[in-house]
This record gives sequence, C-alpha cells and structure tokens, in this order.
Amino acid sequence: MGPVAHTGPVLARRLRSPLAQAVAPVAAGIGVLGLIAVALWGIAAYVSRGSNGVQVRIASQYFDAGPVSRIAAQVDKGGPILYPGLLDDAGNRPIGISHVGTNELQGWRVFPLVPPGAPAGCLLAIDRTTKELTAPCWPTRYPADGTGLAVLPVTKVTINPDRHLIIDLTPG
Repeated sequence: MGPVAHTGPVLARRLRSPLAQAVAPVAAGIGVLGLIAVALWGIAAYVSRGSNGVQVRIASQYFDAGPVSRIAAQVDKGGPILYPGLLDDAGNRPIGISHVGTNELQGWRVFPLVPPGAPAGCLLAIDRTTKELTAPCWPTRYPADGTGLAVLPVTKVTINPDRHLIIDLTPG
C-alpha cells in the first residue's frame, strides 16, 4: 500500500506545534463569541427601532399596603403610616396612610407627604407626642388624618378580596 493522499483542505490538517494547539481553540472560541455578540446587538437594534411609542414602567401603578386589619391597628396605635420613598411611574411619590373610624373596610385616607406649596423635598413627619404631621421646612402642622392635605380620591383607594389595602398611584 502506498501513501494516502490527504483530501481535506489545508486548514483541516492537524496542528503540530504545542503553541498552535493551545492558541487555536481559544482564538476560535473568542471569534464565535464575537459573532454571537454582533448578532445579538443587531437583533436588539432591529427590535428597538421606532420604539418611541413604547411606555416604560419603572414601578407598579398599584401599591399593596398590606392587610387592612394590620394597617388599621398600626394607625390606631402610632398615627399615620408614612412612605417617604414610594415610587410611581412619574418618580418619587411620598404618601401617608391614615384611617378614620372603626370599620376596617372604610375610612381610609391617603395623602401626599409634601405640604401644598412646599418644595418637593419638604416631607412631613409624625410628631409622636401629638401624632400631628409636621415638616421642618414648613410652618403648618396637620392632623394625623391628613386634613388640609390633598387626599387621594376614594376611587384610588380600594380593598381587594384578600382584604389588602390597594392604592392606585397613577397621577390624576
């Protein structure tokens, strides 16, 4: 039998030097990863073209404050519950929750923590001795139920079937 002629392409020959045997697979892997990255970038660019009408939601429009029985007990014991870092679709939406009356399913009031006319960073806090709402940068004090503040409409404060207080944070 004579020598066998090699019929494959020149690149298919076996790599002979140890350096070539070590570098070739790594270089091929990097090349494949580069092609995948370029393909994914192209797909992302194609999919995102003309996306000016897409509305991005940073946070949920509904806030689940928790079970009404627990919240009513907290408000009764310590005054309104304040959420100074709550976010909505438009950004920061600090709110307070108070409860008036003995019926857990009624009498909920949700109000902003920024007094009317005050700068955006001027947030109300609770004076624990009087349970009044006061801000260090605003002279007016408000009762614990939020009277004098812009209370959210009743339609924005609901109780779901699990008896959780749900607050609609959409503006307007």
